[in-house]
Amino acid sequence: MPTDLSKIKNIVVVMAENRSFDHMLGYLSLPPSNRNDVDGLRVEQDWLARFTNYDKGKAYHPIPGEDPYTMPNDFDPPHERPNVADNLGPLQDTTYAMNGFVRSIPASVSEDPAVRRLVMSYFSPAQAPMNDFFSRHYAICDRWFSSLPAGTQPNRLMSMSGYSLIEVNHDVLPEHYLVYDWLTDRRVSWRVYHQGVPFFIMMPRWLPEALLSNHFRSFSDLEGDLMSTPPDQFPQVIFVEPTYQDAPHLGWSTDAHAPSGISNGQEFLMEVYNAVTNSPAFWRGAVMIVDYDEHGGFFDHVSPPMIRTDVPANATYNTPFVSLGVRIPNYVISPFVRAGSVNHALLDHTSVLKLIGEKFGPNGSYSTLVDARSVESVSSVLDFDIPIASPPSAPALNDYLARRGPAPVGATVPAQNTKLQSGFQKAVSNLKQQGADASHPKFGKLLEAMAKPAV
Repeated sequence: MPTDLSKIKNIVVVMAENRSFDHMLGYLSLPPSNRNDVDGLRVEQDWLARFTNYDKGKAYHPIPGEDPYTMPNDFDPPHERPNVADNLGPLQDTTYAMNGFVRSIPASVSEDPAVRRLVMSYFSPAQAPMNDFFSRHYAICDRWFSSLPAGTQPNRLMSMSGYSLIEVNHDVLPEHYLVYDWLTDRRVSWRVYHQGVPFFIMMPRWLPEALLSNHFRSFSDLEGDLMSTPPDQFPQVIFVEPTYQDAPHLGWSTDAHAPSGISNGQEFLMEVYNAVTNSPAFWRGAVMIVDYDEHGGFFDHVSPPMIRTDVPANATYNTPFVSLGVRIPNYVISPFVRAGSVNHALLDHTSVLKLIGEKFGPNGSYSTLVDARSVESVSSVLDFDIPIASPPSAPALNDYLARRGPAPVGATVPAQNTKLQSGFQKAVSNLKQQGADASHPKFGKLLEAMAKPAV
C-alpha cells in the first residue's frame, strides 16, 4: 500500500444508484473524446457485432441517450440476481457474452422497442456534465465492478460489510456488522450526511441512531460543518447519501435510479463536490469516492471477472456467486490523484473497505474476509507526487437543470411493488413508531407531508 496515507485526513464515500459504466462513461472512447486510455464503447463493426443484443428478432447496439431528465413510461429495468444473470448472457470458459440486456426485460415492464432499447443508451458530456467534469479533472477506474451480480441491497451490504447475507432485496435488512460498527470499535470518527432517509434504517437497530445520534445529520448541514470545523475535529470517514427514488421523499430523488433521469443526481454530485472543495483546509487531506451500487439493467460490454463470493454463515441463500457484478461508473476525487487519469486496477465496492482498513486498521487491514478478496484497494488509484492544491470549480448547471420538469409537490410515496420500496416504507413507519413526528428536525417535514391526503 502507499506510504503516504498519513496525508489523508478524511475519506468521503458517496454511492449512487443503478447505472453502468458504458451508460455513463462509455462515451469517453468515442468521438469527439477519442480517449484510447478508456475501455469504453467502440464503433468498429467487429466490436458492434460481438456485443449485439438481440430482442424479438431485432439487433440492438449502443445508442446515444435522448433524455437525461426522465425515463419514459416509468421504465425501470429489473436487476435482481436472476435478471443480472440474464443480462450477462451465456458463459463461455470465463467470459460472459454480455448480450442479454434487452431481451431480459419482462413484457410487464415494457413491450415498446423504443423503450426497451434504452438499456443500450449512453450519455454525452452535455447530458452528464458532472461525469465529464470528474473524468477530466480527477481519476476514473475502468475496471471497477459491483461486488455481486445482484441488486441494490446485496451490493450495498458488500460495500458496507464486505459480505451479504442476502442475494435479493428484502423488506427488512438482516443484521450485519457494518463499517459503522468497525469504525466505532476502533474509535475512528464517522458520520452519515443524508439528503432523504438513510439507507440503513432498513436495518432496525440503526433507527434510534438515525433519529437521535449526531452520527446522522442532514445533508443541508454538510457544507456549513466543513467550513466551520477544523479537519482534525471532523469525522474521519463521511458517508453522503442522496434522496432515494424508492423511498418516501420530498422533492426530486437524486440517486439517479430509473425511472428518474440522471440530472438530479448530477446536481447532487455538484453539491457534494462544492461542499468538499469549498473548505481549503478540508480539501488538503480529503479523498472523495463516488460509485454506483450496481448497473440497474443498463448495458456494459466488459465481462465481470470470475471472482467467487462464497455463501456466508447464516445467509438466506445457498448458491455462491461465481463472478463480480457488472462494471459501474466511479470517480476518485482528491488532491492525491492525477488529473484526467484512468486507473485500470481491478476494483469493486470492497476496495473502499480495503482503503479504510489500510488507513485506520491497526494492521492495515479491514478484515480477513475483505483482505482475501482478489481486488485492489482504492489506494492503488492515489498519487501523492503532485497534489491538486486548487480544485477546479464545478460547471454551472443552471441551464442544464432549467430543462427538467417541476419538482414534485408534497410527499412522493412509491407504490410498494418491490421489496426495496416496501423496505423503505416499513422503515419510515418504524421511524414514527420510534417517536418521530412532524416536529422532528430531520424527518418532520416528510412525515407531515405524508400525513396529508394526495392532491
